[in-house]
Amino acid sequence: MKHRIFLALGPCCPLVLWVLWGSRLGFRISMALGIALWMIFWWITRPVGLTVTALLPVVANAILDLGPMDPLLAKYASSSIVLLFAATLLTLPWEKIGLDHRIALQCLGLIGTSMKSQIAVWFLASVLFSTVLPNAVVVAIFTPTALAMLKAAGYGADAPVAGPILCAVCFGAVIGGVGTPVGGAMDVVATSLYQQAMGQEVLFSQWVLWFLPYLVAATLGTLALQLVLPCPVKQLEGTREYFRREWKKLGPVTRDEKLCLGLFGTALVGSFLRPLYAPWFPQLQPAYLYGSVGFLLFFLTDRQGNPFLTWNYVQQHMIWGMLILFAGGLAMGNLLEASGANAILAQWLQGMELEPGLPLYTAIALLACLFSETAGITISSAMVVPLVITLTRTEGMPLLPSWKMAVMALNGAFLLPTGIRAIPVGCGMAPRYLWQRGLPVFVGRLGIAILFGLLAQ
Repeated sequence: MKHRIFLALGPCCPLVLWVLWGSRLGFRISMALGIALWMIFWWITRPVGLTVTALLPVVANAILDLGPMDPLLAKYASSSIVLLFAATLLTLPWEKIGLDHRIALQCLGLIGTSMKSQIAVWFLASVLFSTVLPNAVVVAIFTPTALAMLKAAGYGADAPVAGPILCAVCFGAVIGGVGTPVGGAMDVVATSLYQQAMGQEVLFSQWVLWFLPYLVAATLGTLALQLVLPCPVKQLEGTREYFRREWKKLGPVTRDEKLCLGLFGTALVGSFLRPLYAPWFPQLQPAYLYGSVGFLLFFLTDRQGNPFLTWNYVQQHMIWGMLILFAGGLAMGNLLEASGANAILAQWLQGMELEPGLPLYTAIALLACLFSETAGITISSAMVVPLVITLTRTEGMPLLPSWKMAVMALNGAFLLPTGIRAIPVGCGMAPRYLWQRGLPVFVGRLGIAILFGLLAQ
């Protein structure tokens, strides 16, 4: 019954907005805002799959003619999609050859039995890996390993002691996502929109220099908050033995593992070194560099003589749903921009007469955090960044400081069991742990983001 109610309420959003505000906003703007609310509502309540909702901008625009269709459709096959696809492509063989498990055990091999050391290592390892891998991939790799460790120690996923560790994995993945432009789909969205607005490419090295100070501060601050929060137990038994035992089972690093890790490292290092070869290969941006290196996996063979990747394997294991979800967020942002809705929202923010600096950055950060928690980080990036671009243009303000503020604020969702947080909850962790441990982290991290936003002026 609830499912049907949520399903019916979605289309009511644009209709209600048109009835209430159509005379003031006009048909296109009220409909575009209503479609955005419809998508957010369905993304929260989930009467249909997240990916299905992500296709809504195409259907709505075909019927309502809210903006040009070709630019909207292009969002579903943009260079941003290629980058996310290619980065995932490079990691697809890892599970087959056991490289993902080896990396996790290597990072956690020196872990102690203290709960605080457990939290610290899981969190820091997640931060590290999420700087170069999509957040969902990091949580999907680390959660099963954490659950296996807890099982060896005699605890299930629903045990109170599991909450702090599984939360540390999710929180670390969220914080680390800001480390590089490929740290998550939300960064790819923000980068793409900034490049379109400024007409210049954002280099990997530029991104790292911009956000490294914030990443360090946010990592240390959120880790400190987690360590001072109460834990059900002080010590776990058997964890060090578990990692040592599992590590011995793997044996020495294989030729296949070295090759796959080397290819990933080549793409990553090549992205940072782009300024050196950009004059000779102007089209070889990170998206196409990752794609070119990943393309080799269809031809290189493992020690059994089989290619590392086949198209059938890619079809079965590629995160198609996340790619479409990511594109749907971009398409929704395009719809809001083309219809003029972003300009209206920017005028609304102007009407609040917020002074540049603390008042304005606090408003941007709160808006970004609200959307990140409810609609997801990628979706909120597609909504908030265009709004910031429109606002800065209208006010005659430089874009970079406000854009950086938005990116820092967007990389933080800790409270609801949506997005990557749905992975440990789906494995049995009680959602209340997200609220208990996520709320202090949410507040502390928000303060750090606002502080660094002010420093970026």
